[in-house]
Amino acid sequence: MTKRKERFQVQAEFCKAMAHPVRLEILYLLKAREMSVGDLADAVGVPQANLSQHLAVLRARGAVVAVRRGHVVGYSLADPKIGEACSLIHSILSNLADHRQSVVAT
Repeated sequence: MTKRKERFQVQAEFCKAMAHPVRLEILYLLKAREMSVGDLADAVGVPQANLSQHLAVLRARGAVVAVRRGHVVGYSLADPKIGEACSLIHSILSNLADHRQSVVAT
């Protein structure tokens, strides 16, 4: 496999990890600040066990990092550009939806 194909494979795996609404919401929340599992579970509205599974997927793909601070584990984005990329995709999709709605309305 060429280096280019290998990078596309890694990118595809990374995108698969992003392909869940809960994980996208986690990334959205972590753009603002580091958060604990408990804080994230409360903010997202899912049980901690379920949230931990989503965090494990995001950690495995390198999207988030965990830092232990005493008894609490804090999560943050591995790279701020991940938050920027998610915001960009969200903006593009919002613009597409607005465009489709205006075409249907005419």
